[in-house]
Amino acid sequence: MPFPRNLTPNTLHPSIPSPPPMDLFSQPKPTVDPVALQQLKAQIADLLKLDTETTISINQLQCREPGCPPVETAIIILTHPAKQYKIHKAVGDITTADLVKVIQES
Repeated sequence: MPFPRNLTPNTLHPSIPSPPPMDLFSQPKPTVDPVALQQLKAQIADLLKLDTETTISINQLQCREPGCPPVETAIIILTHPAKQYKIHKAVGDITTADLVKVIQES
C-alpha cells in the first residue's frame, strides 16, 4: 500500500502534538543604537581618512556556537580593495582604542 502524501504527524498519531515549524535561518537580531552606529562610522572615517562618498557597512552579529564570542561587530569599508575588520564587542562598546588596534593589526 503506498504511503499517503497528505498525512501529518497528527494524522498518524493524534495524541502526539506536532512540533513547531523549523526556521533554521531566523535569529533574534541584536538591537543597535542608531546614534552609536553613526558615531562609530564617523570615528572610522576619521581614523582612515575616508571621503564622504566611501561606504562603511557595520553589522553586529550574534553567535551561539561553542567557543564563539557571543557578539561580533563586522566592519566593511567599500574601497578598492575592500577592507574588513572584526571586533568581538557590541557596537556601543567599541572604543577608539579598539578601532586603532584592529586597523593596525590588519
